[in-house]
Amino acid sequence: MSRPALILFALLAAGCAETDLAPAISPEALRQKAATCRSEGKQPEAESLLAQAIRLQPVTTRDQRATAADLRRELASLRMSADDLAHAERLYVEALDLLESSPRGADAAIINLRTQLAGLCYRQSRYDEAARSYRTVLALEIATLGADHPDTLGTMSILGGLELKRGMFAEAEAHFRRQLAGVQKLHGAEKRESAAVLDNLAEVLEKAGQAVPAAKVREEARRIRHKLCDEC
Repeated sequence: MSRPALILFALLAAGCAETDLAPAISPEALRQKAATCRSEGKQPEAESLLAQAIRLQPVTTRDQRATAADLRRELASLRMSADDLAHAERLYVEALDLLESSPRGADAAIINLRTQLAGLCYRQSRYDEAARSYRTVLALEIATLGADHPDTLGTMSILGGLELKRGMFAEAEAHFRRQLAGVQKLHGAEKRESAAVLDNLAEVLEKAGQAVPAAKVREEARRIRHKLCDEC
């Protein structure tokens, strides 16, 4: 081979080597670019970047799956804001599957995703599915946070209201009574938080045809609020 040909071959080989060694953009870099686009109101660009990051993100280890799940959660949030609920739901389900694979992901992340799915079902008037999802969330919160944690009590309130909407009065009453006990323990029996739960409980009793108990509960809520006003 002639000397000029050898030089050309060497240059071509060097160029190929540089291309092979050039670092590909990482999922995290794509995620950061997506965050910038989102802050600038460029939602389509942000979605495209997150979709690329999802395709590139490995899912071999527990930490990698957690990152992959979080990318899907972020993209699902954008799809929710665009009212593309079907796509958002698929992304949430994929993220949940990743986190619930062995070894299992963090309980807080799983609770967050299941809460998002429950809320999505509620938004679509799929109340039976929403109730099942919130019951799962409640069980996880009781196991990880305790029955008297503010998050747990908040889920009890949501589930009580949902069961009331479904006409499941006994279940709704049970949730609100359970919430009342926790709220009284956390905030005190004669606080506004307790009065608010009493109002919800009274509404359940009224709709269940228990007028007398409902009136007593509602009167107790009024008494608490009157007492608090007197103390101000």
